[in-house]
Order: sequence, then C-alpha cells, then structure tokens
Amino acid sequence: MAIDSSIFHAGTRALRVNPGAAGYDWRMLSVPSPSSTFWVRLYVRSSVDLGQSDHNAYFQAMTGDGEPNTGDNMEVAEQYCQIVLNLHDDVTLSTGGETRCGSNGVKLPKDQWHCMEAYFDGAKGGVQVYANGTKIIDKTGVKTLNYKTFSFGYLGFHGPARTMWYDDVAVAPERIGCAP
Repeated sequence: MAIDSSIFHAGTRALRVNPGAAGYDWRMLSVPSPSSTFWVRLYVRSSVDLGQSDHNAYFQAMTGDGEPNTGDNMEVAEQYCQIVLNLHDDVTLSTGGETRCGSNGVKLPKDQWHCMEAYFDGAKGGVQVYANGTKIIDKTGVKTLNYKTFSFGYLGFHGPARTMWYDDVAVAPERIGCAP
C-alpha cells in the first residue's frame, strides 16, 4: 500500500493498494467500528472492473480485531461477474443477478471513482450496500453478529491482480452520504 498523489477523488492523495501475489492475498487496513451497527462510505477505484467471476473482497465488517482468520467477516466482494455480499461462502447476489456471469448483476467499471456505502446492522442481521447512490444489496435475516472492526483494501482469493484506490473513507453510527 502507498499514498498516491497522482490519482485521488478529493483533496490531494488517496490510498493505493498495489497488486499482490497470486492466490490468497490479504492487503487491508482495519479500524474499530463505533458499535455492531454502523455505516461506511468510501470512494473506490480499480484498474479492473469490480465484479469479476471469482471471489475477491473490497471491504468488510468483522467480529474480530482485523486479523483475517479471526471471527466472522461480512465481505462486500465480487463473484459471478457482479458485486456480492459474502459470509463464509454464503453469497447474496446484487440486484438482478444470478449465480452465473451474464445475469445482469451489478458491476462497476474500471478506472472510475465509485461511491460505495454500506450499512452493517449486526444486532438485527441486516446489510445494505449502495453503489453511486443506488441500493444494490438489501439483505435481512443474516446471522446476528457483534461487529468490532471495519477493514478495506483488497482480499484476493482468485484474482485477477489489480491496483485499487480508496479515498474519503468514513465509518460512523449514522449514514454519511456521498458528496456531489
């Protein structure tokens, strides 16, 4: 990871997550969540489309302390050529998607900034995910989880390799919203 002053959404810098190794690749930063129910807002950009065929993750709410193999991780990820929600390989598809590529699930184009928002309701077992102001995932009745940490960056399981950028990341008890 590095601070990048050549590509950024606002201000003068963004966090660049450089391509990693093939196979399992954990490159994430973790911060404490304000409670088990919280909102996040982050601007994300990738050198490949977000929504590849195989499982990789961009950010997640965690019951552990940020160590990837401790506790439960509710991932905002990709699989089946779309953005998905993934908890222990139990996948919730984005709006319009099916468990196959070409099924009209939500993808986000490469080389553009996208405002992503997520509401993690650990107390009630719900998750909502928004992309550029549009709700793309609305899941209720998921396992009740006591979230303690929010992580963002890149968690690669299958690739392809990519560079990702994050800017204007915020974690709060209330919805923050996207700047115009």
